Amino acid sequence: MRIEVIVPVRDAAAILPDCLAAIRGQTLAPAAIHLSVAPSRDATELVVASSTASDPRFRVHDNPAGDRGSGLNVALATLDAETEAVAMVDAQSRLEPDYLERSAAVMEETGAAVVGGAMHPVGEGVVGRAIAAALSSAIGVGDSSFHFDGTARDVESVYLGVYRRSVLDTVGRYDPSLLRTEDDDMNARIRAAGGRIRLDPSIRSRYLGRQTLRGLFRQYRGYGHSKVALAAKRPGAIRLRHLVPAAFVGAIVGAAVISLLAWPPALPLALLAYVGGLLVAGSLRTELALASRLAFVAAAATMHLGYGIGTWQAILSGAWRR
Repeated sequence: MRIEVIVPVRDAAAILPDCLAAIRGQTLAPAAIHLSVAPSRDATELVVASSTASDPRFRVHDNPAGDRGSGLNVALATLDAETEAVAMVDAQSRLEPDYLERSAAVMEETGAAVVGGAMHPVGEGVVGRAIAAALSSAIGVGDSSFHFDGTARDVESVYLGVYRRSVLDTVGRYDPSLLRTEDDDMNARIRAAGGRIRLDPSIRSRYLGRQTLRGLFRQYRGYGHSKVALAAKRPGAIRLRHLVPAAFVGAIVGAAVISLLAWPPALPLALLAYVGGLLVAGSLRTELALASRLAFVAAAATMHLGYGIGTWQAILSGAWRR
């Protein structure tokens, strides 16, 4: 199977070389490697130039809009006619050497429109490891299937994803107005057109997540905000788990109001119950050192608050109308 790879790139000078090394080292060599480069605040353009000079498979595209969906669209417009599948890869990802080979095999065996594996977050230091643990915990991400290994099965979405080229030609390109949920929208369109999305644990990669709580909060606030825009366009793509963080933030605000107006212990008791639950969940992560188990509480709370606040910001600003 002939596969091309697309990597949208922005502010990725420190992490891009390892990502590209993993792509170069694939047992099934990609026919072309597209880099869609957005305006960056670091030395990303220099890293791209130095990394691609000696390999004719690299094709570098400008992505002045800056968002991931636009970057993917720019590259998709230049695919070779013979290409059968396209692997969407982020600079934060690290593909295992047989990633493309296993993806091609699963796609051919199952006839699926999209194939992919589970997300395996990795982190460095006390906070980074805690964030990675929260990203692989139901406490942090709910029941989203691609965050867990499980068994090979049809699902609603996969991490990254290798897409059958003919299906992309049928359903159209990514919607650049959905800044963090363009994948959800694309996968919903593919399912509506009768395509299947296959999760297979043999398709392996790692994800280098945010390494600070501030970065994690900004990321998840963006997710919560973008889900509202997606819900306005495609209500069927929203699940109950997407509304839980907003309900949590609403409950905390409600408890604060009750504390001020009627019953002072309401907010402290609510926070105590919440933090206690996170401490229990963190204590079960025996692979973490004690400091990272405590940081797990902060990471999970940051994800919940960021997502919930982003959701409410989008609702109150009228983003759902657009």
